[in-house]
Amino acid sequence: MKLTIFSGTSEGHALCRFVSACGGNADVYVATGYGAAVMEPLNGITVHEGRLDADGMAAVLDADTVLVDATHPYAALVSDQLRAACTQTGAEYVRLLRPRMDSEGVVTVPDTAAAAAWLSGHPGRALLTTGSKELAAFTAVEDYRERLFARILPDAGALQKCLDLGFPAAHLIAMQGPFSHEMNAALLRQTRADILVTKDTGKAGGFAEKLSAARETGAVVLVIARPCAEEGCTLEEMQDYLAARFGWIKSAPEQTVKVPRFPLFVSLAGKKCVVFGAGKIAARRVDVLRHFGAQVIVIAPDSPAGLAVDQVRGYEKSDLSGAFLAVAATNDRDVNHRIAEDCKALHIPCSVADCAAESTSFFPAVCEGGGLTAGVVSDGTAHGKTAAAAKRIRAVLEGMT
Repeated sequence: MKLTIFSGTSEGHALCRFVSACGGNADVYVATGYGAAVMEPLNGITVHEGRLDADGMAAVLDADTVLVDATHPYAALVSDQLRAACTQTGAEYVRLLRPRMDSEGVVTVPDTAAAAAWLSGHPGRALLTTGSKELAAFTAVEDYRERLFARILPDAGALQKCLDLGFPAAHLIAMQGPFSHEMNAALLRQTRADILVTKDTGKAGGFAEKLSAARETGAVVLVIARPCAEEGCTLEEMQDYLAARFGWIKSAPEQTVKVPRFPLFVSLAGKKCVVFGAGKIAARRVDVLRHFGAQVIVIAPDSPAGLAVDQVRGYEKSDLSGAFLAVAATNDRDVNHRIAEDCKALHIPCSVADCAAESTSFFPAVCEGGGLTAGVVSDGTAHGKTAAAAKRIRAVLEGMT
């Protein structure tokens, strides 16, 4: 049994790393030289560069092949050809999915032509973040040379294609992602774009950062919908499936020695504490910090009832300037991770709501009474015992005079 991967996404790249780490072998096909260049050398992974047509796909498959389709969710034609090639050769077809993201307050159109038609009916500058492949459709927009800015990969062929279509060089941004919220916001401001045109590229494709940047700058988000609904596996599910299929042993996560959490007590009076997020956890953290005199600043993309948000927007690294303590309690794992990494670099204690391993500060169960304050924390595995112990300690303290 042999493994073949048609890759074109970060999930496909991650799957190649997994196969290599398990001691497996795979032939990996990427469409462009740029796609091959971003693949680091991996043991057991043989990279083949160049687009294959239906016959070319069938030529590299046989009945003894497991084919993983890890191409982009918008490459519907390629996926159709791969499924047909598997049917023709008897190869096993499995699809590696990039999960969709929920989004509200955006304009959704079915395809690129519809996006161009929508832009024709709505004035203003637009930043196109859909790549160069279907850029020709946007030349149908009136005054596209003045109105449209295109962000493309830093590839000579892609750049020449854009110039041949009539896009001015000053309206082309050749950059490699992923792009942060800050970078997206900066480009929207630099181009003075009123509209951001994108696709639902999922978390791995930076969709969340585009949405938050557009909200911050007031740009309308125009989303080109995915071509079709697909069935398949997430990255983790695919890893489990291939490990079972090929008899690989998944490497166990490294075991680290647990160090007890030191119960540090400090004065927060007047100190800047930044809370990112506006959910229930964030609200509880805000209440505790304010109770102990902290100057709390709440930053979140939305402002739900019950919690006053000081700045309604996404996270920016500059938010940490002058902070004594930070709390990462957004509903986005990637954003929380970024906050934790930035805090680590700036030596700012950070409590990360969805990942204790990334936290450098831990919120205790606070117990007060009789002029005394106690805090109870666990090693991260005994939340029930923490709550029970805190209840008993509170009863003791409240009975003291």
